Amino acid sequence: MSRSKRADARRRRRARWNRAGGLLVVPLAAMAGAAGAVVLATVPDSIHEVRAFRSARPCTLPGAAAADCLRTYPATVRGTAIENQGRSQLYLLKLDGPYPIPAELDMDDEVPLLKHLRKGDHVTVTVWRDYATAVTKDGVTQESTDTPEGLPEIQTAFALDLLTVGGYGGFAGATAVRRARRRSLPGWVALWGRWTMGAVLVSVPAGIIGYETGTGPVGVALLWLVLLPAVWLVVERLERHDPGRHSRRPAPSRAADTGTWLRYLQGRS
Repeated sequence: MSRSKRADARRRRRARWNRAGGLLVVPLAAMAGAAGAVVLATVPDSIHEVRAFRSARPCTLPGAAAADCLRTYPATVRGTAIENQGRSQLYLLKLDGPYPIPAELDMDDEVPLLKHLRKGDHVTVTVWRDYATAVTKDGVTQESTDTPEGLPEIQTAFALDLLTVGGYGGFAGATAVRRARRRSLPGWVALWGRWTMGAVLVSVPAGIIGYETGTGPVGVALLWLVLLPAVWLVVERLERHDPGRHSRRPAPSRAADTGTWLRYLQGRS
């Protein structure tokens, strides 16, 4: 087989692989985008749930177990797990009790109650809907992390991530299919890929700040949009300072003499 035929065969194989990769990415991107839209559509329900939780009051009427109020159940401490070393933090309370008492409950901190609990202690667990929201013993109450608080912000940030990844994946996959015969994809594909990764990363602080400031999902989305230009500037700056393989001098031809190749390997012109 001649050199030109071998090169043509390599191009056809590369085109098939590029087309297959693009056809695989496009439906995955569509699934990510659809999942993002579904998650975003559930945010209003989560907001309503948080408002209902914040307005809930202790149940006062007999037979109000099914009502949307705060119920209490007796439970027994089965043990605790406390770790607070650097980034490894664990504040876990293990319980025995009737439904809906959970077997394990994350308390988020060891004070004011968790560190004083011992196996066999009798406690009272406050339950709202399916959430075990607090634990009480001898008049001391500690809230748990098992509440709907923060869920709308988390869902908003996650939905933005899915929509961003889905949009980028769709364009990149379609580009790979359209330009399957090209040796490489356009440079903007990698550039927008880095921007997508940055957009996903900044959704985390946007979600945290939206929750901490009480601005909710709207604050998360607005802060995320404000951070996107900064992400783009960082990506472009890194691209300008890291031109990569495209800035390398081409290697001498095979016909070049030994001296030319030696200067090339030594980095001299």
